[in-house]
Amino acid sequence: MPDAMITNVTLNNIQEMVIQNSKQRPVLIHFWSPTNNDSQQANTLLEGLAQEMAGEFILAKINIDQQHEIAEKFSNPTAPFYKLIKDADIVTEAGGLQSETTYRAMLKEHIVDEPSEVLRKQAAQAFAQGEFDAALQHLSEAAKENPNNIKIHLDLVQLYLHTDQMEEAKALFSELPESAQKEPHGRYIQGVLYFTEQMKKAPEITEIQARLAENPKDSEALFYLSTYLILNSQIEPAFQTLLQLFSIDRTYQNGLPQKSILQAFDMLSASQPELVTKYRRTFQSLLN
Repeated sequence: MPDAMITNVTLNNIQEMVIQNSKQRPVLIHFWSPTNNDSQQANTLLEGLAQEMAGEFILAKINIDQQHEIAEKFSNPTAPFYKLIKDADIVTEAGGLQSETTYRAMLKEHIVDEPSEVLRKQAAQAFAQGEFDAALQHLSEAAKENPNNIKIHLDLVQLYLHTDQMEEAKALFSELPESAQKEPHGRYIQGVLYFTEQMKKAPEITEIQARLAENPKDSEALFYLSTYLILNSQIEPAFQTLLQLFSIDRTYQNGLPQKSILQAFDMLSASQPELVTKYRRTFQSLLN
């Protein structure tokens, strides 16, 4: 089900990460500074809540020591400071380190569960317990309750993928509006669809590992290993393997390494912004 959405905001992504995303779900902007202990503690508390309430809000962190221009646009708040954005408007804000209870209560006040969202949560709980038929039933009921709740359909796509119903997942995803496909959860699922499709002809992981032990520059084995790692949430090793493949044989399968690297960056930009930034720099250095 949905992953926590935590992102570092810059001038390059603020329009998408804050303004556009706030039309789908609340965005909590946190102004912080690495030299301020209170704001570091606030980061820890808010990141924990983002994990706990995965999919319900986006935590958008702004380092005021680096993002001076953004801080100026928001009247130079003193870290720690938060602003909660919904539909591109600020609905509440406060400065200073708050308790976890206070942060949670503030979020709960502004994240109102309509009936379809209640059913989504029930589906997520069933999914976590391995009760996939019950999860499907809850999501089907949620879709009837609110057919316009795109998050339900994205959850259904992810459920189909998890239960090896690839064709159903592809068909449903292709029917979603572009805005849903391009939102953070949509881009994540699009990446899962892409890498799952790539794994169709892959050998068993033991064979992949054996081939690489014999020949560490086996392009096909490297590609399948990176895909396996991505789909098993081993993100940093996956990036390392993809970049290794790109360094060895960037022309493999008509440029498949570069295409897959860019797909992985897009897929994980919201949930793993620090890793994406780190390996995007490495990728750029390889291109030069």
